[in-house]
Amino acid sequence: MEMNWNNIESTLGSNETVFIDCWNPEEPNLKEWQPAFDKAAVANKDVVFARINTIEEPELAEALGIAKTPTLMVVKKRMDILQKIGPLGEETLLDLIQVVRDLDVDELALRTCPHDE
Repeated sequence: MEMNWNNIESTLGSNETVFIDCWNPEEPNLKEWQPAFDKAAVANKDVVFARINTIEEPELAEALGIAKTPTLMVVKKRMDILQKIGPLGEETLLDLIQVVRDLDVDELALRTCPHDE
């Protein structure tokens, strides 16, 4: 799915885990990276895979802190888990999906956010 200002809130708000490929159509690494991303999307229906074309959506990319492409963003329960610049190999991407699946972000939030005792 293509992500833009019109659907980013609903996508992040209604899905537990979202992998976002922030890309530029002029990027030379697309031939290797995007097929791996697409294949992972087909094999992992419990995860949403979205793309942001940084040429068509420069303000959105800037708001998300995307400075270079390709950048993989991973969001779980609206928490930014990862921003990785550069393409990943297919096996690494599949491993990352499993790590994120197993990550308890509620526990992580409790450990990283100070609270009153």
